[in-house]
This record gives sequence, structure tokens and C-alpha cells, in this order.
Amino acid sequence: MTKKSQFIHGTCERLLFSPGGRVEGALVKMGRKLVQVACEPSEGAWLAGQAGPGRRLFAFGTLDRSKKSAHAAHPVFTFDGFADSAGKPLDDGEREVTLTGVVQALHFARHGEPNGVMLRGGEFVHLRPAGMRRVQLKVGSKVRAVGARSVTVLGTEMLEARLVNRVKL
Repeated sequence: MTKKSQFIHGTCERLLFSPGGRVEGALVKMGRKLVQVACEPSEGAWLAGQAGPGRRLFAFGTLDRSKKSAHAAHPVFTFDGFADSAGKPLDDGEREVTLTGVVQALHFARHGEPNGVMLRGGEFVHLRPAGMRRVQLKVGSKVRAVGARSVTVLGTEMLEARLVNRVKL
């Protein structure tokens, strides 16, 4: 978050998509005013998971004063992070957390090797193929994984595991 960040709070009117189909922002109704919150492609899934149409959005953004935005139909803000309803910054989700659960399905890398698991709660735990060989998880296995949390393009929780069932990856 920057010193020029402003508190943006309102109802998400709709998500905005790039030509490639990724979420690149949201239109937010703040009182009578419509504002746009633009984000990087890497933040789009996280934004979509938190601010779908009709949902309340609490975020910080920096007003875009570039020439490209000079003739915009509404103010455009660059997404800086999420806030709580009181306007205090929230964690961006890229922090270390612990997930526990039971393996519902194996996940496979592009070339067919198992590289993680899907838990019954819908979370994806990414271990990479070498990690899967070390931990040897299968459907029904109990999992306790520690790592960096993020979100998939579908808005579901994802963990980049560094430790699974006490095995360091």
C-alpha cells in the first residue's frame, strides 16, 4: 500500500476482464459514484474471490493519473490491497498458513506427474512432483500442510507447500 492509497468501499457492480479472459479489475459503486479498481493479472483471481458482483468490497487504491486514464468514464484506481469495513489494511493472502484436511483427489502437472492434492474442502495444495514423491499422498490421506497461501483463478484457496505431514519440501 502506498501513502497515496485511498479507502474504496462499496458494492461490486461487475468484474472486468482482459482480452485473455483474466480478471483485471472491478467496477465499484461508492454511493452514487462508480469507480474502477484495476489490478495486475496475478491479483485478479484474488480480487474475484473477494469481490464478485453484488458483494461489498473494501480495498485501498491509488488514483491513476496517467494519460491513458485522463479521459476515462469514471475514476480509475490501481489496487493496493484489501481493507476491513473500518478501512484498516488486511493481509493480502500471501502469508504462511497451515491447512489441514483429507485428500479428495490428486492433482497433476502439465506432463501428467502428480504435483499436489485437492482437499475435501476444495483447497489445492501444491507440492511439485518431487514433493509428491517424498510425501506419497493418496486419496484418503490426512494432510497437514504449511506454506504460502494464494488463490486460484476460480477463487479457491491454494497453498504452495513447504512442509507436509512434517516432511520438508
